[in-house]
Amino acid sequence: MLATKSDPGVYETLVKSLEGRHISKTEAMELFVCQDQDAILSTARSIREKTKSGPITYSRKIFINLINLCRDSCSYCTYKKEPTDKSVSMMRPSEVLELAQAGKKLRCTEALFVTGERPEQRYAQARSWLHSLGHSTTVEYIREMSEMILQKTGLLPHTNAGSLTKKEMSLLKHTNVSLGVMLESSSERLAAKGMPHEMAPSKNPKVRIKTLENAGDLMIPTTTGLLIGIGEEPQDIIDSLFLIKDINQKYGHIQEVIMQNFAPKPGTQMSGTLPPAYDFFLTVV
Repeated sequence: MLATKSDPGVYETLVKSLEGRHISKTEAMELFVCQDQDAILSTARSIREKTKSGPITYSRKIFINLINLCRDSCSYCTYKKEPTDKSVSMMRPSEVLELAQAGKKLRCTEALFVTGERPEQRYAQARSWLHSLGHSTTVEYIREMSEMILQKTGLLPHTNAGSLTKKEMSLLKHTNVSLGVMLESSSERLAAKGMPHEMAPSKNPKVRIKTLENAGDLMIPTTTGLLIGIGEEPQDIIDSLFLIKDINQKYGHIQEVIMQNFAPKPGTQMSGTLPPAYDFFLTVV
């Protein structure tokens, strides 16, 4: 059921969406502030059923937390650890293989490699760990582990290691079926003093956008997405989604867009920040 015709602008935008026609940023904002959420949700459901009807499929994956030291410091992050933390992860090849083999027994088909952002640039412990493994960068080690997993288990590697250069992605292209890098937001304001990404240079939108464009130029299937509720404005969300759309229209490599809701975590700088309201997040999705 579409929005009431007493709001002809919103009604026309929903019709255009149903018909697969382009809507502008202005029209997207009109939908964002529209009070008729039921109409927006029912239209979204109709589009989904029209384009994605049938069974919902999934792929089992094993999570390989290769190293969770990180050069960046985001105000909301609980993933990053320090070298002295009990939960720090710095996996050696035997540990990686053992975990992947366990995943294969559980009928996993993918191996998700996750690391912090260039930990060797900040931590001597990370540099020593890599040196002991015969590498100077985290990406070199990911490449070796990807090749090992592919050859010895048949699991398909997917890497999420932050903002990679074109050369680094080229190293991973032949063994990784896809890569992941969250845009999170195209708003440079979030990198300003006192904001969540102030101490996270890799989260600068220019860096993330360049990574997405390089992945497209290399024709690497890529997962990206937004983090909602970290200080962005509604217009920032729309700008970010349209940016991802524009990049994909140019390269055609974006395989998935994740909409992740911020959740405050104890022990972080943003532990007292409220998460996005449920209805607000529904509208975003």
